This record gives sequence, C-alpha cells and structure tokens, in this order.
Amino acid sequence: MTTPIRFGGLASGIDTDTIIKQLMQAERAPVDKLEQKKQTTEWKRDAYREINRSLMTLRNSAVDLMFSRNFYAKTSSSSDESKISVTAGPSSGNSAVRIDSVTQLASSATTILDAVDRNGQKLTSTTKLSDMNGLVAGQKRIIQETAGTELTIPKDLDFSTVVLKDAAGNVLNSKDFSYDAATGKVTATNTTNYPGGVIPKDVSASFASGTGFEIQYKSSTTETYQKIELGADATVQDLMSKLNSKETGLSAFFESSTGKISLSTKETGATSTIQFDTNFKSAFSMGTVVPTGQNAKFKVNGIEVERASNTTTIDNMTLTLKSSFLETEGAVTLSAATDTQKIFDNIKGFVDKYNETIDLMNKKTREERFRSFAPLTQAQRDELSEDEIKKWEEKAMSGMLRGDTILRGTMDTLRSKWSGATSSANDLDMSRLFQIGLSTGSDFTNGGKIELNEEKLKAAIEKDPEQVYKLFTDEKTGLLPQIRDTAKESRETITRIAGADGAGAPTYSLGREMTQMDTRIKRLNDLLIDKENAYYRRFAAMETAMNQANSQAASLQQFLGGGM
Repeated sequence: MTTPIRFGGLASGIDTDTIIKQLMQAERAPVDKLEQKKQTTEWKRDAYREINRSLMTLRNSAVDLMFSRNFYAKTSSSSDESKISVTAGPSSGNSAVRIDSVTQLASSATTILDAVDRNGQKLTSTTKLSDMNGLVAGQKRIIQETAGTELTIPKDLDFSTVVLKDAAGNVLNSKDFSYDAATGKVTATNTTNYPGGVIPKDVSASFASGTGFEIQYKSSTTETYQKIELGADATVQDLMSKLNSKETGLSAFFESSTGKISLSTKETGATSTIQFDTNFKSAFSMGTVVPTGQNAKFKVNGIEVERASNTTTIDNMTLTLKSSFLETEGAVTLSAATDTQKIFDNIKGFVDKYNETIDLMNKKTREERFRSFAPLTQAQRDELSEDEIKKWEEKAMSGMLRGDTILRGTMDTLRSKWSGATSSANDLDMSRLFQIGLSTGSDFTNGGKIELNEEKLKAAIEKDPEQVYKLFTDEKTGLLPQIRDTAKESRETITRIAGADGAGAPTYSLGREMTQMDTRIKRLNDLLIDKENAYYRRFAAMETAMNQANSQAASLQQFLGGGM
C-alpha cells in the first residue's frame, strides 16, 4: 500500500505529522503487545524444536548402537600378513587358529584364445566378427542342456535348413531326426544311433533368424547357456564389451599387440568353467577341452581343508589366502580377541550424546526468565544499535521453557530407564547397568546425566560382552529400546505443540495460535490505518477552517483599511 503524501500545518503552522505520530503510538499499544506475544510464541516454538532435534539424534544413536557389531567388535592378527590376512567377525571367539600350510590357491577357469581371421591375420579390436571362420550372421542356435528325448526349436522352420551338430561340432545326419513344425519339437528317429531316442547333451541346432550374430556361452555363474546378441557389423571390441558385462560372470581381456584374448571366470574354484557353442569355439580356436578352475587347499590345525575361494571363513574368522607355503616354512597363526576399546568407545559415544540431550533440557528448564525484557517493537529496534538489540534479545529469549513439564517428565522417564534396565544373567554382578560402571549418580542437580566408570565398564566388556549386549539391547528390559521409545514418544508430544522443522502452521498448536494472532494483528492494523486517516481528516478540516478564518480576517482588514 502506497503512503499518501500529505502537507500539514500550512495554515496553522502546527506540525500535524508529529502530533498524529504521537497519537498513533498510543493507539498502536495493543498491536505492539500482540506482536510481542507472537514473537515470544515463535521463540518458544524454536526452543521446543531444538529439543526435538536433540531427541531425534538421541533416538538414532540408540537405534545405531543396538546393532550387535557394536558390542562384539573384534581385533584380529596374522603372524604373516604376506601369506594370510584375517578379519574377525562379531561371533569370533577369543581364540587362535594355526594354518600349517597352503599347498594350492583357488583360481578361476581361464583360457587364452589365439585366433586369426579368415585371411590368417591376427585379430585387432576392429576385426569384424563376419571376418571370422565359422561365425555366420543371421544364425541362432539352441543347445541341448541335458540329454533328453526331444530338443525344442522355433516352430514353422524349414527343417532342411536346420544344421544339427554334436558337442564336438560335427554335423549330424538330419535324416536321423524328425521335426514337428507345429510344436517345434525335434526327436531322434534312428534309435540305433540314438538308443531310446535320447538326444545327447550339448547337441545344437542352428537355423536362420535375424541379421546379426548370436553367441552362446555358459559359466559357473550362469549355469545354463546364455545368449549374446551382436549386430551384423559387430567387432572384436563389441564382443569384449558384451563378455565383460556383469551378468556373464566372465572377465575378458584383449591384448592388441598379440591379438590374443584372455577369458576367465569371476568365480574361483573347481566348479568354475567356461563353455561356448561349437561355432564360437571353432572361430576362436578355443579347442574342445573345457577350462576349469581349482580349489584352494590348505591345512588348518592339522586338518586338510579345501575351499572354492581364497577368501573363506574358519572359526568365524574371515581369512584371505595370499600365497602358498609348505609346513617346513612354518605355520601362520591367526588370532581374534574382543576389541574392548572399540566397544567402550561405542558405548561412551552414546552416553555422551545422551548427556548432551540432558544438558540441553536442563538448560532450557532452568534458564532464568527475564519478564521485564519483552521482545522489542520495531520502533524500539530503530532506536538501538545491533549490539544493543543482540544483548536485549538474549535476555528476552531466555527461559522460554523454564519449568516445562514435558521436558521435566522426559528427563525423569529417561533417568528411570537407566536405573531400571536389567537382564537375566548367571552372573548377578552384571545384571544392572550401575554394576558395569554406568549410573545416574546421586547428584539430582545434574538432571540424570550418566556417570561412566571407565575401569568398571572395560572390565565388564572383557569379562562378558554378551551380557553387556543384553543389558543394552534386550527388547523388553534393555536400555536402548526404552530410550528409543521414550525419545520417540516425547518427540511426538513436542511435535504436536511446536511442529517439526518446516511444518505448516495449521499442523501444530503453537502454529495455530500464531495464525490467530496474525489475523488479529492484521485486523488491528486495518483499524489503525482508519484511525490515522481520521486524525488527518480532522486536522485537514481544522486547516481548512483556519484558512477560511484567515481569509475573512484579511478581507475585513482590507475593508476597514479602505474606509479610512
């Protein structure tokens, strides 16, 4: 709204603007009080939200600490990291394992393809698959995974164009088979060559379909033959990209200086294999021997052990075999022990967070309330410096939650959870938290902050980490679930009053109060504008009357002077 330009006192000489301003200051008193009340409400809301954020962090800390890894942290060591490394798991015992020897490391199935194109030239990354012997674009193949009495291929094919091959790539006599175009079933009719009509494993059927290349492969990851489809102009580099895709379980490498391709399985062990269809094997000189990997072989405490991977678990310790060695070279000792310091640090971190929350609530409920320091009005702020405003508002904002019953109730409840947390235990000396070095103490002025006895807590962790874990995490009587639930319930109560960060005003009670105040402030401001305009109209009327009086006086004076 644009403020009108007014010129007052032209006739009377009175400073009407100053007079009206002073009059309006008195009229604004109810609005100022309402705005001050709204500001106080906002400060109270913000103070509640600060508590809410701290309770959220406390709740999250309780949830995070409930994971067993925080109470079963282990240290591990190997007497020779160059041969075997070890990582202790949460359930590892405080024990040692002796690896007497490693006679064989696990390896993946690997093969080297030393192929040339149809012109006898070594391969390059840009060599097209169409230049490879045995690879024909526009053909697809179905491979018999296991021996059976029928092989299913697409329907309605011209069977005279279908090429059947055995596992070695030899073309089979199509007259020994029949094809049902309606179902796509191929069956063996020559029971002399195929006793019982059984079609052997790895027999393939090739047929015209599409324009690109189709290559079939099988690894220990896929277990059954999978298809790789490539365009008619595909190159060796395109093939490498397809073979290296995540789902193949293969790792392919092309060495440009030699034109050789290295293929290996991502899995290790004796069951890892690499197999391709006969056309691919022929084109890339793969041979008929199926590449296989090997298992790791080692001796643990005198017992021969075999594993498919070089990383394995023994006595809940994860060990990685790095190199082979003989018994005559000396055993490698792997050990695990409770990481007392780490467990202690995990618990202390939670206790520190808890004490921070209690400190904050103590501060808010005990802060002095300076009632003589009301929020500044805009007129008052205009008269003060920034430093003076800051100092004033520090007093005015103090004590927004002094004696707050919600916070006091939350602190009392939290304190009771520490003293009430229990766990069934054979050792009665470790059935309560104060017995392992965690207590609320006898000083009630600290609001229930936890006193931590480092020596007692570490001793309890070393003695029985399982019991310490139960004291904290038992769903019914353990500390952490109760702290989690108390923090959650308190946050819900505070959120109903002060809302969450960014919440709309209608969703919480203080917000609704401030909305009502905004409505009243707007209505009063509208009345003030009307009041101010009324004052100006009155003074304007006075100025008009004085102008008329002055004009009449001047006329009379002129008249009287003219008659002399």
